[in-house]
Amino acid sequence: MHEEGYLDLFYADASHFSLVPSVRYAWQRKGEEILLPSTRTTALSVFGIMSLDCRLHFQMLEGTLNSAKIIAAIDEFVPHIRKQTILVIDNAPVHHSKAFETKIKEWREQSRICMCIFCQNTLLN
Repeated sequence: MHEEGYLDLFYADASHFSLVPSVRYAWQRKGEEILLPSTRTTALSVFGIMSLDCRLHFQMLEGTLNSAKIIAAIDEFVPHIRKQTILVIDNAPVHHSKAFETKIKEWREQSRICMCIFCQNTLLN
C-alpha cells in the first residue's frame, strides 16, 4: 500500500550517547596501561522517525528517554504527516506506558497515525 501511495510508512528508533566510555578493557602489551579520556556530562539521546524514501524527523534530547519525551517528539512529527501513516516502533517498555497508549488513541482519532506496530528484532535485542 505504501508503494501505491495510499499511505506512508515510517520507522522510529532511539539511541543514547555518553562521553563516559563503556569499554572496560582493551588489548595491550603486558605492563602497559591504556587510558581513555572521560568526562561526566549529561547523556544525549536521539529519537528519529524515518520513511522509506529517507524523510527524517529527529530530536536530540538531554538525559534518558521516557514516554513523555517520545510522545513530545511524535507530536512534533504529526503536523508533517500528509496521509494515513503507519509508524513502526520497537517494543521498548516506554512505548507501552498508559500515557503512550492513550496518545496512540488520540493520534488515531485525529486520523494522523492509523497504526503503531511494535516489533522486536530478536537478532539485536
